[in-house]
Amino acid sequence: MKQTKTKLLCLLLATLMLLSSLTACGKDKEKDSNLIKLGDYELLYKGASIMEDSDGNDAIVLTLDFTNNGKDNASYLWSVDETVMQNGVELETATVFTDYDTFETVIEGQFADVAPGATLEVRTAYLLQDTTSPVEATFEQFFGKKSGKVTIDPTTLSREDAASTETMATDPNVGTSTMATTGDVLLDWWNGEWYGWWKMSGCYGYYESMEGSWWDVCGVIDIGTDYTGTITLWDEDYTRSEPMASAQVSLSEAGTGEHGTVMSEGGWFTNVALEHADWIVDPSLLEYDDMIWISGDYEDGDDEFHYDIYLRPWGLYWEDMDESGYPYRYTDWYLPLIDAGKSMPDAIGEDAPEEAASTEGAPLTPTDAMSAGGDGIVTEEQVQKGYVWMNEVNRNIFDATYDDIVAYFGVEGQFVKEEYSDHMKANYRYYKWISKDDDTHFIYVNFMENESGVYTVSAYNTSGFSGTEAIEKYLDIVKAEAAEANKAASANAEMKDFSVEIAQFAKDDVKVKIMTKIPVSGWSYDDGPRCLVENDDPTAFGAGAIQFEVRENVEKFDSSKDKFENYQDIEDRVIGGITFHGRTYRRIGYDWIQYVAQLDDNRALSIGLRDMDCVPGTMPDIILTNMTFQ
Repeated sequence: MKQTKTKLLCLLLATLMLLSSLTACGKDKEKDSNLIKLGDYELLYKGASIMEDSDGNDAIVLTLDFTNNGKDNASYLWSVDETVMQNGVELETATVFTDYDTFETVIEGQFADVAPGATLEVRTAYLLQDTTSPVEATFEQFFGKKSGKVTIDPTTLSREDAASTETMATDPNVGTSTMATTGDVLLDWWNGEWYGWWKMSGCYGYYESMEGSWWDVCGVIDIGTDYTGTITLWDEDYTRSEPMASAQVSLSEAGTGEHGTVMSEGGWFTNVALEHADWIVDPSLLEYDDMIWISGDYEDGDDEFHYDIYLRPWGLYWEDMDESGYPYRYTDWYLPLIDAGKSMPDAIGEDAPEEAASTEGAPLTPTDAMSAGGDGIVTEEQVQKGYVWMNEVNRNIFDATYDDIVAYFGVEGQFVKEEYSDHMKANYRYYKWISKDDDTHFIYVNFMENESGVYTVSAYNTSGFSGTEAIEKYLDIVKAEAAEANKAASANAEMKDFSVEIAQFAKDDVKVKIMTKIPVSGWSYDDGPRCLVENDDPTAFGAGAIQFEVRENVEKFDSSKDKFENYQDIEDRVIGGITFHGRTYRRIGYDWIQYVAQLDDNRALSIGLRDMDCVPGTMPDIILTNMTFQ
């Protein structure tokens, strides 16, 4: 994933925030070995120490002189590239504060311009794996082939304190560390809460079925006065406290516009590490004001995809762009929150106000005042279990009609209002299901008219209770209840024959024919990702699916096994007379049940159930039971 500096300049992204590091021995008689000549520049290693970074981890901090022998001003940042290794692993950069009141760090000197013939002392910091193994640093010309290398023994280093006072403030309304307004125009533009969406493309391996999938995303950017900091992101399957990505970043005034450029220096995206320059974010490359675009590539063995993340400041109306570019929950979740002046919640879909601000548009029809509704009163348990069912169990919730929701709760919802959204060019109706034990606890459900007179769920929010706590308390119970309902429906479902040939990627002559029975309605096949989808629409957002994949041997399915989250082996299952090994895990926000088996010398088959349980007697179980292969 690491990008070259030549490519960066070609992109006009002039912002290499390289948090450097140097290492060497420190005896006077070895001074020449500590002098590295890199064309017009010289580096002299002067010493090192061990300090604690901002999280209390051990970091090696190296001090060196940077001499500019060129004809123009130059900074260390723009002149030298470096790689620091320990135990054969490239070390991550470290944030070591020298002044917590001003957020200055030890690398401050790297940004300064050095006049021709002048020398400036600079420092750099990297996280240590341990304090005993040798550390090796390689320094290269920014442009050119000259390089030098030094090695240092951490056991010979002394420990030093870089700073001692605290600086981070906690915002009680947000519940997380935030940075106050700095007065720096550049910092104040970047820092704060952001909202938008992200999309996957170029999917391969386990992510092939997710081609084109997209989700809303929230984020917080927190950059200090030393122009280093973090970007934290979470989508609908993550939260602020358990984010999808946490990137260490650097900010430069250089770029194609007034907002400069932010670059990744470390951190992680889902389960893979981010490196220097994996993210290069220059807002001026976009046609819209107040928008940033983060682009990157995920690679984990044979599993790959490209991702694009688009973000705008929280509280901004997106009226300057076409509605096709709006996040999925822009109208029904985001707009009501910002209209009410609320801060960004810790999870997408939470904390929307009861009343969304009215939107001017087409006049309401005479049926508005006659919309169906009741008192919406249910028990506290029903309210919380209802949220769990909608958010975690019902994979087709956005296909559910008002009548479907009424059937689940057993009572009509309390009608709130009907309105026309000029943003979405559609009619909306809003209902509540309210706890009889505490009327401040309710689920607020928005329904959009997709066809004349038919309203389906477009958004839902909690009020007065924690959705996270409800999931912890009721998820297993709601899943069991849903399984029983599925069993009853499946026992009487009308079935039809289904067959499909699945070819190995790039080998059309290596195929497996899969035959089974599926319901006449309620299931469909998506040929792109090669999966049976639990929905009449194979492209339905969030629907559960059974995905098939063919490879030459079972070991190919294990190439990324050690990267799976929450991995567990489960009981083997006989499918079509063949014993398949079973396992469960989580990947990119999806829970998987996977069965793999070697069919013959040249073919191995994976059957993956994505966001779908396989309780005996339910439809997924029936489909697998009826499955045979050729």
